[in-house]
Amino acid sequence: MKRFAIWPPALAVLALAVASACSEPASKAAVTCNLSAPSASAAETGLAGCGGKWIDANVAINQLQSMGTHNSYKEAIPEVEMALIKQRSADAAMTLDYWHRPFAEQLDKGARQIELDPSDDPQGGLYSTPLARKLLSDKGVTPPDYDLTAMARPGIKVIHVSDIDYRSQCLLFVDCLKQIKTWSDAHPTHTPILMMINPKSSGISWPGAVKVLPWGKEAFDRMDREIRSVFSEDQLLTPDDVRGEHATLREAVTTTGWPKLGAARGKVIFTMDLSPEANAPYAEGHPSLQGRIAFMTTFPEAPEAAYFTMNEPEQDQALIQERVKQGFLIRTRADADTREARAGATTRREAALASGAQFVSTDYLWPDDRFATGYTATLPDGVTTRCNPVNSPPGCDVKVQ
Repeated sequence: MKRFAIWPPALAVLALAVASACSEPASKAAVTCNLSAPSASAAETGLAGCGGKWIDANVAINQLQSMGTHNSYKEAIPEVEMALIKQRSADAAMTLDYWHRPFAEQLDKGARQIELDPSDDPQGGLYSTPLARKLLSDKGVTPPDYDLTAMARPGIKVIHVSDIDYRSQCLLFVDCLKQIKTWSDAHPTHTPILMMINPKSSGISWPGAVKVLPWGKEAFDRMDREIRSVFSEDQLLTPDDVRGEHATLREAVTTTGWPKLGAARGKVIFTMDLSPEANAPYAEGHPSLQGRIAFMTTFPEAPEAAYFTMNEPEQDQALIQERVKQGFLIRTRADADTREARAGATTRREAALASGAQFVSTDYLWPDDRFATGYTATLPDGVTTRCNPVNSPPGCDVKVQ
């Protein structure tokens, strides 16, 4: 066997290196985040970066608060089409006079709630010829260019008001979902995004307007299938995930509660924004929403109760706070119908933030330059997510990243 000789000085250097490694204080190698510290700031004091890890481990997603946007997909209505609306109702025109930047910009700005308004169209083509365009053409006015070819395809469409407010960043529901997924995939540690779904079952009453299809169990089934065609199960936080071994979903959220932030980062939560009666078909055959993707507004004592849309934070502030303390997830609105932005009024916004609703929606992540008020709605200090002012646990005292 061939033997190798080791030069004595080299052997001495090796021995010194081993001795040095062995003599290094064990405490230095063993230092980790103290997730049992009394507060996030205490954990941060112990070791830089541990404040965020403390929040991930100790704060549930219903103990946080984020901003979101209302009718997030909506594009501006051109002036010639807006004039048609004003002729029939100046008030209606005013309420429709807003729009949003692309989803990615909203999410980059800090939005963690996105709203989509799906309209059922299983055969395709139902919304291909908006009445506003036809009325303009009848007057000899060429409607502004807008690509409606996607409307011919079968599948759920995303439209605010059929025939008159139909311009969307994504006419196909699945295309909207893909845009959100693309952003989420690029930001895998984001705080959860609430996708609020407000299915449309009616249109305008103008002669010649399209008859919007009602939503029933079959349409809701198609909606769930379209969502699953885009998002994988591990990207979703569903009623089954939250209910766990509890008898009902309501029991789960009012006892064990929602998952901690660390377990929910990068996930998307779907909710249904309809009345309890209109939502009922979604739960039909799915006790406590078993097998369903979305949570839904229902009656407070119903077994499916876990989420509520409560859009009047001034008059309902006490009730919102009560439900937040019980463990329910709430979405409310900081502004509505362009009123606050035009007047520069902030009472509603402040009531919404103080209510503890986990998601506060706005049309004004950015100010509208047409208004001198400069009105916007964001969280204090411009953070994306913060410890909830109503129900955050003791120790949640650092910024949530």
